[in-house]
Amino acid sequence: MIDAASNANRGRQAIITLLTIITVILVGWTLKMTYVVTMPLTLAFFVALVLRPLQRRLNTWLPKPLHWLSIVVCMVSFLAILGVLVASVWLSLSMILAKAPTYAESARQLWEQLQALAEPHAMHMRRLAEPMRDLTGQALGWVTSGIGYLWLLIAMLFLVFFLVLLMLIEAGEWRDKMSVGLGEARSRAIMATVYTASEKVRRFLVVKTLVSALTGASSGLWLWLLGVDFALLWGLLIFLLNYIPYIGSTIAVFAAAVIALLQFGLGYALVAISGLVVIQQLLGNVVDPRLAGRSLEISPIVVLVSIVFWGWVWGLVGTLIGVLLTATLVIVFEHIPALRPVAILLSRRASDVSPPG
Repeated sequence: MIDAASNANRGRQAIITLLTIITVILVGWTLKMTYVVTMPLTLAFFVALVLRPLQRRLNTWLPKPLHWLSIVVCMVSFLAILGVLVASVWLSLSMILAKAPTYAESARQLWEQLQALAEPHAMHMRRLAEPMRDLTGQALGWVTSGIGYLWLLIAMLFLVFFLVLLMLIEAGEWRDKMSVGLGEARSRAIMATVYTASEKVRRFLVVKTLVSALTGASSGLWLWLLGVDFALLWGLLIFLLNYIPYIGSTIAVFAAAVIALLQFGLGYALVAISGLVVIQQLLGNVVDPRLAGRSLEISPIVVLVSIVFWGWVWGLVGTLIGVLLTATLVIVFEHIPALRPVAILLSRRASDVSPPG
C-alpha cells in the first residue's frame, strides 16, 4: 500500500514536471512569435518602473493641475539618455567603418608574423590562412548588419518611448480602478504585494545599472588612458553587456582587446585586458555586493539558462535583459505562496528569498 502511494506520488510529480516544461516552452514560443509587441512592452515596463519614483517625487512638489509637468520631466530625461546612447553608438560605428581598412591591414600583417613564426617549427597554416583572406569582407558585413539592426532597435525604442509615456500617465489611476473593481480590502492586499515586489525589482535594476555604469565608465577611462581607439564605444559596450553575467563581460573585454592588439600589438593588448579584468572583478565582487545588500542573487546555472532561453525568445535584447527578467519572475514568485518553492530553487541560496508575510 505504501509502495503504491509512493509510486502514485512520483507519477504525479513527473506529470507536474512535464507539464511545467511544456508550459515554459509554449510561453517562450508565444513570446517569440509576438516579440513585436511583448518585447517593447517589457522594456517599457522596466523603464517606467525606474521613472515612477521620480514622477511621484515631482508630484509631491507640484500642485495637482501641474502634475503633467512631472511626466514631461521624466520623458525628457529618458529621451536625453536614449539620445546620448544612440548618438554615441552611431558615432563610434561610423569611426570604425572609416578605420576598417587600417585594421584590416594590421590584421594581415599580424597574420603574416604568426605564419613566419610558425614556419621554422614546421607548422603548416595554409588551411587556416584561407578564412583569413576573407576576414575583411566578413568584418565589414558584420558591421553593416549591426548598423541595420541598430535602425530596427531605434524604431523599437521609439515605440518603447510612447509605451512608457502611456504607463506613466495611467500609473496614478490604477489604484482607484482596482479599488472600484476588486473592493477596498482585496485591492489593498494586492497593491501591498505589488508595491513590495516592484520595490525589490527597482532596487535590483538600479543596483545593476549603477554597477554596470561604473564598470563601463572605468573601463572606458582605462582604455582612453592607454590610447585605445573608440574608448567611448568600448565603455558603452561594457556597460550594456555587463547586464549579461559571465558571458557579457568576456565578450566586451575580448572586443576591446582585439582593437588594442591591432593598434599597438600584443603587449598593449595584455595590459588592456589586465586592467579591464581588475576593474570588473573589483566592481563585481566588492562594490556590487555592498550596494545590493540583501538583493536577490540567482543561481549561476539559472543565469546561464535564462540567457540562452531569453536569447532564443528575443534575440540580442533577450540576452541583455534575460537575467533581469528572470530575477523579476523570482521576486514575483516569492510573493505567491504556491510558487515560493520555484523562487527558492531559482535563487542562489534559500535565504535570498524573503520569508513570507
